[in-house]
Amino acid sequence: MTQFFYLLRWNYLRQKNLFILFTLAQVLLSVSLLFGYPLIIGKLDTTTAYYLASGSVLIGVISIGCTISSPVIANAKSEGHVDYIRALPIPRILISLADLCIWLIAILPGVFFSFLLGCLRFSVQLNLSILSVFVMLLICLTMISLGFSIAYIFPQNIVTLMSQLILMIGLMFSPIMYPAGRLPDWLDQLYFLLPFVPSSNLLRASFYRHGTVSLVDIGVLIFWIFLTQLLILGTLQKEL
Repeated sequence: MTQFFYLLRWNYLRQKNLFILFTLAQVLLSVSLLFGYPLIIGKLDTTTAYYLASGSVLIGVISIGCTISSPVIANAKSEGHVDYIRALPIPRILISLADLCIWLIAILPGVFFSFLLGCLRFSVQLNLSILSVFVMLLICLTMISLGFSIAYIFPQNIVTLMSQLILMIGLMFSPIMYPAGRLPDWLDQLYFLLPFVPSSNLLRASFYRHGTVSLVDIGVLIFWIFLTQLLILGTLQKEL
């Protein structure tokens, strides 16, 4: 346990200057989505408001958890930070958990402000409960873990491309900001295997009571967490 807290402190000191930037990035992205999309859509109904409010939160989480975390971790690899940590007599699972905790802490302030902006923009009622908090933590951990796995598996020059591709898929094509029924059936089914659409469904159901919380969606996120963590631990276990 002492080793874990030392790792937390180490990671915090390395990245504390980025925390405010993460929050600012999430807020600016939420503002652009919440005020920009209605200009394109035109007249808004309640369902559209729920999609935009929840989608702005999720896109912010994706942007930090996947798009920004991947290059940061890849840069740490190139600087030798990861190799240094791996050389210490520390269980590999603690290395991954410490990173997850620090990035989770970094994301949550931006999540709070994104929810607040969505409520103010569309006057939607937010439902806070133990279930909704669990869902939010699960979504954040899924996106962070996905971003980390990309950074650990791929070379640095590929990481930036992959992280940007994820944001493009999440922002431009995934049915996060609009109903999934507008997509062809085959593409709709494909997106439900990825973590983005299940995350969007869970956000709307748990925080806005728009739909029901699906155990299948929760299972998809848990699957992606386990898969990405196995990939990360497999990389960390490799000999130096």
